[in-house]
Amino acid sequence: MRQNIMKKLDDKISICLDFPLILSSVKGEKQTLVSFVNPFSYNVLIKSPELIDGIDYFYSDGSLLQRLHNIFHPKSKVARLSFDYSSIAGEVFEYAQNNSLKIALVGGTSAEILKAKENIEYCFPSLDITYARSGYFDDQQNKNEAFKCIEKSGADILIVGMGTPIQDQFIIEAKVSCPNVKLMFTCGGFLTQTSIKTDYYHPLIKKFGLRWLQRMVMHKHVRQRVIKDYPKFLISYLYEHIAMLTSRKS
Repeated sequence: MRQNIMKKLDDKISICLDFPLILSSVKGEKQTLVSFVNPFSYNVLIKSPELIDGIDYFYSDGSLLQRLHNIFHPKSKVARLSFDYSSIAGEVFEYAQNNSLKIALVGGTSAEILKAKENIEYCFPSLDITYARSGYFDDQQNKNEAFKCIEKSGADILIVGMGTPIQDQFIIEAKVSCPNVKLMFTCGGFLTQTSIKTDYYHPLIKKFGLRWLQRMVMHKHVRQRVIKDYPKFLISYLYEHIAMLTSRKS
């Protein structure tokens, strides 16, 4: 059962060449949900297969998962893709700005989301951010009120940063409650990071692919994940995928 769920998630991890098509899908009738998976969220998602079913595309956020995926799936190799300025965030905002699309942001604390909105608008002065609120909700009613506000704002693109699995569940619910929002992304810590600095990652960090190191130095919860969760992921991933490979050959 677990191996079947892992295969389902692996099959949904996409190649970068798909992304321009996904971005342009905002102009169509179909809603598209995009999320990102790393060594921490991989195991979280495996425990919630309904979230895997509800998301249309996953991208590999991090070189470790990317390399492991490409070893065990050589016919469908992927590149790293994440929602930050080292990857697709700027592309999404620029596309929205150039095509007069409206953006809704949900995530971080009340102070963080206001500062993140301010910093994004500084970089993209013509971007129309029609709605922005924190990612903390008192109850389902409070969340439903947010969905109504997102729909009323006329947003074309929704970007949600709450962490896995909460952010994935949010956009799956938003798909039903906000039918006019055509493209939805999870973005992990992007909104919180953007509230700290306009471009959170140091240029050398981006150049050498050391985003994890900067986050590890700056944030305690990231240090805990790298020390505790990543080794567990590596052992589990290798064990299960070697078993799947062996069973296919036998």
